[in-house]
Amino acid sequence: MTPPNWQNVQSLPVADIEIEERLRIASDTAVASIVSSIQEVGSILQPLLVRRVKGGFRLMDGLHRLTAAKQVGLEEVPVKVSDCTNDQAIRIEVDANVAGAPLTPLDMAVFLAAHKELYERDHPEAKRAFKANQVRRGECTDIMSVQSFAANAAEVFGKGDRHIRRLISVGEKLSKAEIALLRKAPNRVQFKDLEHIAKCGAQADRSAICAALGAGEAKTAKEVLDRKKAPGAAVLSPLDQQIAKLKDAYSRAQKSARREFVRLHCDELIELIHEISIEEEDAAEVVSFASKREAAQ
Repeated sequence: MTPPNWQNVQSLPVADIEIEERLRIASDTAVASIVSSIQEVGSILQPLLVRRVKGGFRLMDGLHRLTAAKQVGLEEVPVKVSDCTNDQAIRIEVDANVAGAPLTPLDMAVFLAAHKELYERDHPEAKRAFKANQVRRGECTDIMSVQSFAANAAEVFGKGDRHIRRLISVGEKLSKAEIALLRKAPNRVQFKDLEHIAKCGAQADRSAICAALGAGEAKTAKEVLDRKKAPGAAVLSPLDQQIAKLKDAYSRAQKSARREFVRLHCDELIELIHEISIEEEDAAEVVSFASKREAAQ
């Protein structure tokens, strides 16, 4: 692939820089840090990387800086402009992010898979060899041209080549919708969760994991799979999960701890008991009325 041509650093109006769908979303924490830096020094020091497109310019690297610039009201930002292809733009985004801020396991999976796809697009013979299982064991990352990325991922996560290949597999399997669900998960998706997703043979299992983690209905992928394996078991609703936790805590507590809990929450518990009693009385009246109608018939 021919290297892209770069122009000298220049400034562009913030409003003139387009943002298309990206492999990684902006982190609120990182943006806040850059906002603080801009407020201290008065400008953005590192130029954003943009490409010239029909009708304007499109961002390749610098989403956090651009977002921060918008928040503080900067009208212009420093940029480096390139006339490059779409594939080169994706590669630049991947390279810049992997070499820059620390990535989550999910981010790393998405970027590694994107890099592998780009390499195989440029070298179709490598893709055919890999699919034909002609690649000798231990050379997989070299053939996929992700050796440097794999090494970085291995250092960050303390994992070996086999685990990194599973990350790539996850990045290839996950749909955009599933990635979006995992990004919304209240509990950050861990490396172990992605390993379970990589091992999923059924699409339904992978979808169930993404949906449950994204909605906060499970803390780990293993938890979702264990529920699915249980005969007749379904993923518990948030209410059922809270009830299960309360029952578990109550059953494990000593009697003295239970007594103290009731003493502290006595008024609230009495009120709840009263509400339940009224509900049960109303339900009993409905049943009694129905029974009388049946007897009259």
